[in-house]
Amino acid sequence: MISLEEAIIKGRNSLSSDRVDMSFGELINMYTNGELVIEPEFQRLFRWDISQRTRFVESLLLGIPIPSIFVAEDNDGRWEIVDGLQRISTILSFFCLLKGNQKKNGWVLEKGSILKEFEGFGVSDIPLKFQLNLKRSSCRVEVIKWNSDYDMRFELFNRLNTGGTSLTDQEIRNCIFRGISVDFTNTIKALASSVEFIDLIQPTQKQTEELYLDELVLRFFSLFENHDDISKNLSEHMTDYMRNATKDKNLYQYKLEKFKQTLSLIKRLGRKSILGKNGQLSTSLYDGIFNGVAANLEYYRNSAEVVLQDKVSSLKEDEEFKKATGQASNYKERTKKRIIRALEIFSDHE
Repeated sequence: MISLEEAIIKGRNSLSSDRVDMSFGELINMYTNGELVIEPEFQRLFRWDISQRTRFVESLLLGIPIPSIFVAEDNDGRWEIVDGLQRISTILSFFCLLKGNQKKNGWVLEKGSILKEFEGFGVSDIPLKFQLNLKRSSCRVEVIKWNSDYDMRFELFNRLNTGGTSLTDQEIRNCIFRGISVDFTNTIKALASSVEFIDLIQPTQKQTEELYLDELVLRFFSLFENHDDISKNLSEHMTDYMRNATKDKNLYQYKLEKFKQTLSLIKRLGRKSILGKNGQLSTSLYDGIFNGVAANLEYYRNSAEVVLQDKVSSLKEDEEFKKATGQASNYKERTKKRIIRALEIFSDHE
């Protein structure tokens, strides 16, 4: 067992970084030259409303200090955004330079908290000297070097998520682990965007934007035949699984058909099968039913629909299962108990 001092030194050594002061004009040039990268996963997360964007432009013109921007250097020396997406995207979109998201370009300012005269001004309406002032405004850029541990990148993204619009764990996972490989991320996305799955879950617009469907698919992949490996809370377990699956296709490829066939069976029962008593989707029921059916696919494929419906009803009424749901349901022991009990119920074929 290592000492506290050794643990701290090891943690510090897992992060290689540098810092520079740059103008937004320089960052704009890097972006247009392909040296500053905002991947599609990041672009989709540009969510500041006009009021937030106006406030940021106002801060720059008034010389109000702004937080540092964090970037990760990739193997080719390019910079990828880790924290500061909202700020950089605000400037790029104000100057109509944001790629792949044209609807976000060309917006006009609202009344500022201090500069009430801002209202109705687009970039072309602002005097040239103030356009140049915006480009010459400087910020501190913290550069995470390419040889830093990916675990540390995830931690930084999570802890530095200061843009005013919190990201979900799944959004952070997709952004960080795509730096290793996009195969698993794309696999999850394809399953999550299937018509059958969308019809079953019926997500809100907000849930769709925050990758709730992707996270539900990941829940299944991380728990199916892996529930014995849970040593952390569910979110951390899912993160660990995605990190490993991103590096090794063998961890998930055989589960693809399992998920599709399981979804096809549960879809016949309708959304009500995964709803709790409050009428809302229950992730505990989702976990139990999907894992239980997936572990017994051949039996339920060859059984009448009413047999599967009876098993779902039994799970919902099972006292042992219910004790592992509710508050703190994502705690490791409750997650394990929930899956184990579901497997017992769905494996009882008598």
